[in-house]
Amino acid sequence: MLNSEWLGRADINLKKAVAGSLESWTITYTVGKYGIDDKGNILIVQRDISDMQIPQFTSPSESGYVTVKTTGNARLKAKFYSRFFIRPWRGGIFIRVYDGALREGDKVIVTFGDRSEGSPGFRVQTFREKRHVFRVLVDPFGTGKFMDLESSPSMEIVGGPAEKLEVVAPSIVRVGESFHILVRALDKWGNPSESYVDTVYLSCSDGDASIPEECSFNGDGWAAKRLNGIILRSPGIHYIYAKSSSGLTAKSNPILCLKNASEFKLFWGDLHGQTEITIGTGTVEEYFTYARDVAGIDFTSWQGNDFQIERRDWWKDVCVQVKRFHEPGKFITFLGYEWSGITSAGGDHNIYFLHDDQQLYRSSHWLVEDKSDLDTDRYPISELWKTFRGRRDVMAIPHVGGRPANFDFYDPDFIHVIEIYSQHGLFEWFAREALDRGLEVGFIAGSDDHTGRPGLTYPTEELSIGEPFGVKGGLTGVFARDLTRESIWEALWNRRCYATTGDRIILFFTSDGHFMGEKYSTDKPPKLNLKVIGTSGIQEIEFRRGSSTIYTHIVSSKSSRRFLKIEWSGLKTKFRAKRTVWDGKLTLSDGGILNAIPFAFDRFDEGLTSISDRSVSWKSTSYGDPDGVILELDAPKDASITFNSTQGTFTFKLEEVEDNIKVVKLGPVDKMVRIVPLYDSRDVVKVDLTYTDHDVKPGVNPYWVKVVQWNGEIAWSSPIFIKYVKAT
Repeated sequence: MLNSEWLGRADINLKKAVAGSLESWTITYTVGKYGIDDKGNILIVQRDISDMQIPQFTSPSESGYVTVKTTGNARLKAKFYSRFFIRPWRGGIFIRVYDGALREGDKVIVTFGDRSEGSPGFRVQTFREKRHVFRVLVDPFGTGKFMDLESSPSMEIVGGPAEKLEVVAPSIVRVGESFHILVRALDKWGNPSESYVDTVYLSCSDGDASIPEECSFNGDGWAAKRLNGIILRSPGIHYIYAKSSSGLTAKSNPILCLKNASEFKLFWGDLHGQTEITIGTGTVEEYFTYARDVAGIDFTSWQGNDFQIERRDWWKDVCVQVKRFHEPGKFITFLGYEWSGITSAGGDHNIYFLHDDQQLYRSSHWLVEDKSDLDTDRYPISELWKTFRGRRDVMAIPHVGGRPANFDFYDPDFIHVIEIYSQHGLFEWFAREALDRGLEVGFIAGSDDHTGRPGLTYPTEELSIGEPFGVKGGLTGVFARDLTRESIWEALWNRRCYATTGDRIILFFTSDGHFMGEKYSTDKPPKLNLKVIGTSGIQEIEFRRGSSTIYTHIVSSKSSRRFLKIEWSGLKTKFRAKRTVWDGKLTLSDGGILNAIPFAFDRFDEGLTSISDRSVSWKSTSYGDPDGVILELDAPKDASITFNSTQGTFTFKLEEVEDNIKVVKLGPVDKMVRIVPLYDSRDVVKVDLTYTDHDVKPGVNPYWVKVVQWNGEIAWSSPIFIKYVKAT
């Protein structure tokens, strides 16, 4: 790299900004000894993983307005390109010098959010980052060869003011057992609020519990406090409550307190995420610290794209940090990486090791300059299976990221579970395809976090310089004997786990005494048992056999109020361009709309936009996940509703859905609208349900359940594989 004398230097005048805020700052490039020739170029790029606003150069009174000026004797032309440079630095501002040349000492001043003509500023990305870099490169001679400056400017992005409290507790404890909880304060975008100063007072639904009365935040760090020594003394379902001096309140996830010890405890984890050494943000150390101290999860892993692990010392550091943070009984880390070949060669598979300090076998060295260990590449993924054959300390988890995994390469020696939900979206089609192929796999969820927030990942904004993540990250619940690598590994290996969209929903699913993930034979119709304790009111439960829903249970309560849920979901494609726009409106022909409740919208730029007594409008995008509206109506049975969205239009009468679920299919992938009659079950958080499948077919039948809550959160069990042998 040439030094700053020849290429120049760049400086920034804003060193710290609040996530999601509107700011104004300048990057000033001082030209080096080479100068910049006529038709020479300057490039300012940021990481793909940023939801900073897209720069615009034409509307000086609107947000995102950027100006580019020079003190030199030349003119400048600026344009934003979303994909100009090399991953992960693809999006940025391209500046062309013309009608003159710049000489040493001339300055190019780039003002983000120039407020001189009324712009409110430039929206900063919505997630924290210790060092957000504006990488500056120059092409002094106009040859198309860009060279990095010796150092590029950066800013720190911090969490904003606290807007909500959260209390995280273990899901299952015993009477008299000491445990810890986590109390955290988050900003609007789900970041910990570093500046939070307040006192939080605690209470418990168990009046005899031992619990600290209060904890204090003094603005000195993560805004997350771990409190030890909590003890419950009464069996049952309990909650811990928090209230701050400023009026913020919180209720923990449900805690099931048992009188006697159970064989398994329920642990929560997120096994999927990346950092700045590949395509994400932040360091590996920051990644694990966040998972443990802010997200409060029990286990995690780092999963960087293999072709972007460019240096051997980067992999060595991952190995070091995995060992450093691993603490049996408190926090479990797994060494791993993402095998990232294209779908035709296997597609995305996360690789996990039970033990430390393992060899990295990449899919390719595509972005790795050092080719001296090219012989360690394994492509297609079947070559990786050959290398690992006979080992029980290696596991692979297929998933749908930018590219979907290919089940043609399924190998039961290594694949025991698949990921069906992450920030990329909801992929029930992936689960169905696996089961239709006869694969005996369980289901997990994760975040595929790229923003330095494993275990507590929020959506990023659309219309931004990077590709948006449309939903928040998921979690995996694992039933293990204790919090050790070996126990978590054994539970995943045997599919004793389930997936959620992020809430810590407690879900027990058994059949004839067999737990989720098990396989057994019977000559009797399977009797399926579900016990679920929700984090919100439970709305509906689906029992599934393979890819078919065999029974839907609409949860009821003592309330006589009835509602109609209209939800839409689906994907544009199984590949990268998944985003599906559902902007639309529904109209009621007769009667009136008494209430319209938004359902499962994920981002602040989505939701219901207008409500009248005869119509509801919305703005919505889907990544396979459902969005929708729940209506309370005063209308005759022969009244009709017309649904009109960017994905399709149809009309139905209310009498069609008085006691039946209606599904309108609008195309692949899983693009549909479901109309579901509901009871007001917002106060029902515990459901015990039994269903016997009298239509079971001979052979292996995978049974699983899906639970949907009023707050839009979902849980999916891993299947129980029941081989039915008809009695003779």
